[in-house]
Amino acid sequence: MTVTMKELDRIFTQYSEEEGFENVLLKYKTSEVLRFIQGPSILDIGCGVGFLARILAGQVERVVALDGSPVKIERARRINAAANISYVCAMIEAWTPPSPFGTVVATNVLEHVPDAGAFLRRCREMLAPGGRLVVTVPNALGLHKRIGRAMGLIDDFYALTPADLAKGHQRVYDRQLLEVEFEATGFALVHSGGILLKPLSHRQMESWDAPVVDALFEVGKELPDYCSSLIVVGESRK
Repeated sequence: MTVTMKELDRIFTQYSEEEGFENVLLKYKTSEVLRFIQGPSILDIGCGVGFLARILAGQVERVVALDGSPVKIERARRINAAANISYVCAMIEAWTPPSPFGTVVATNVLEHVPDAGAFLRRCREMLAPGGRLVVTVPNALGLHKRIGRAMGLIDDFYALTPADLAKGHQRVYDRQLLEVEFEATGFALVHSGGILLKPLSHRQMESWDAPVVDALFEVGKELPDYCSSLIVVGESRK
């Protein structure tokens, strides 16, 4: 199924990273992404309302922030503007960059696209030689899902749930599946890891004290396959 701009707008109105535990997760994803960027320019695909783009803009010379949702881009321009950020409302397959990038970032995008291999190849085309692609996705084998399986709430880790479908997810990943897709599309793996050990649902963890969640983030570095999200970094082999 092809994702349309209208569908992206709908998803944004129902699921936002601006509040709740999604906003907590965003903090940890951002800190991990920042470890692997290289300049002088970055493309942020699926930039949302621009939280990550604004932080990236403080690290490199130029950020192009791309999203297919007109509603998201309009809000990003209002609340996360910076002199060296260019916000672009377009679908990735219909947009041509002015020049190659040192890093392409796609946080929680790959699970939404109809053809993951085509998307990754498109990202590689946009990189300068030796450039990096940084991708994050939800983890099909996260601790909270393993606990759900033990409780009899989940039968198949890889089946799309009603919540997945409502968010526009096309597929789910474990770390091995994500690594295989990177290598199959011409990337050399630089890093493969997890982000945040999350034992319970978003709603159940919203009231947890920040030091406890910080500790789960640190412990998660030792247990990547149990984390809530995955991060894989590949380098272009051009």
